[in-house]
Amino acid sequence: MSQQTYFILGTDTDCGKTYVTCQLVAFAKKNYTTLAIKPIASGCPLVQNQPVSGDVDQLKKANQCDDSIGGWQFVRPISPHLAAKDHGVELSIDSIAQFCQPFTRYERLFIEGAGGLMVPLNESDTWIDFLKRTQWPVILVVGMRLGCINHALLTASTLAANTIHLSGWIANRIDPHMLAYEDNIRTLMRHIPAPMLAEVGFSQPIQPTRALHALLQGND
Repeated sequence: MSQQTYFILGTDTDCGKTYVTCQLVAFAKKNYTTLAIKPIASGCPLVQNQPVSGDVDQLKKANQCDDSIGGWQFVRPISPHLAAKDHGVELSIDSIAQFCQPFTRYERLFIEGAGGLMVPLNESDTWIDFLKRTQWPVILVVGMRLGCINHALLTASTLAANTIHLSGWIANRIDPHMLAYEDNIRTLMRHIPAPMLAEVGFSQPIQPTRALHALLQGND
């Protein structure tokens, strides 16, 4: 069975990437060996004098295995390039890719990013540069709230302009009171040049579409 790796990208910070990634793991594990990892996390509280990511802990629970899936974990909830400076570290796209590579032994690997697409990783590189280097396709998590259409379309446009493949997108209803929710979904379906893979209701399990089944089966 062929291996597939997907980079889980959010429209912005706090759009629910970790929750959705955990849902993807649970769904994919039904048929494939599956793992989710998070190379970079900021906003990690100190536990026994070491920063510990709550997002990584959630992914570990979803993975149900003992793999060490967290890479760089930083204390302050700020952009990765600034958080890394606090710790005397300089991130590079090569080192991030090297961290991810051993996990491609899993049939389905989900790599959760940090922040949005244009978040700086160092003084010159963003996730764009990382994705150009790795050529891993993207699954976009759209946090469904006011402003999400603009964020989603700007992200999709930037991916296309940089010839980075967008495999599909997932609607994550982070605001249960969002006005015109269904109208927003229909607008995104018309304008994002990739299929809607799933819908995740507020604190609800993933509702996959046929497109997600096809994607994981290798029929993208």
